[in-house]
Amino acid sequence: MSILKNSTMSFVLGAAMGSAAALLMAPAKGSVTRQRLRDGSSKAISNGAAAVDHAVDAVEGAGHAIGDATRKQASAAGDAIAAAKETYAREKERV
Repeated sequence: MSILKNSTMSFVLGAAMGSAAALLMAPAKGSVTRQRLRDGSSKAISNGAAAVDHAVDAVEGAGHAIGDATRKQASAAGDAIAAAKETYAREKERV
């Protein structure tokens, strides 16, 4: 999964750099080019912030799911231990 994320990030950064280079090489006035760069960077920052928010939500959701699963497993283990103690006590009285 990490390789996929690195590849995706590399692609996105490459695309951004390619877009910036295309804008700089395009035959347009400097003021128009600078405005395009500002607009593009604002959009990239907005998209990046949204991606970070999405990642934070995903991690928080996963953390809650892991916590819930851990509590259920601990409860099941506690129940199994209690049942084992009861069985031991019952069998001890039989002997």
